Amino acid sequence: MKKLFFALLVCALGGGMAQPACAQQTPSLGNLTSKAYSSMKKDDVYVIMFTASYCGPCRVAQKEMFPVLQEKYAAYPNVHFFALDVEKDQAAPDGSFLKDRWGINGVPTFVVLYNDTVMFSSTGYSGKISRVLQQSIENKINALK
Repeated sequence: MKKLFFALLVCALGGGMAQPACAQQTPSLGNLTSKAYSSMKKDDVYVIMFTASYCGPCRVAQKEMFPVLQEKYAAYPNVHFFALDVEKDQAAPDGSFLKDRWGINGVPTFVVLYNDTVMFSSTGYSGKISRVLQQSIENKINALK
């Protein structure tokens, strides 16, 4: 019993020990560029957060909302989550950028795509809207998956 309690305590606190001993880890949010997207399969569902290094709400959303979504849809191989840093983006082979193509004017902007079409888009993130935003994204994913 003491060993189980200690293991749970180490997982809860991070304990400086290797994380694999703890229960499931949420995969990190993959980075995406316009160049990489141009060669990706388009009939999957993509949830993309347009972000920038200076964006505090982006960091919060990446830590609070995206791990929950990734865990919820981990069993669905056709649902993918990415962050696209608008400052580090690389142009697609035709010279275009996704932010321009889809009219992204601010960060964070959350986009749900299917068949290379924006099915949902929302700009901004705060604790006040986080649950509503997450539910809206889930509803769109569920309708498409």
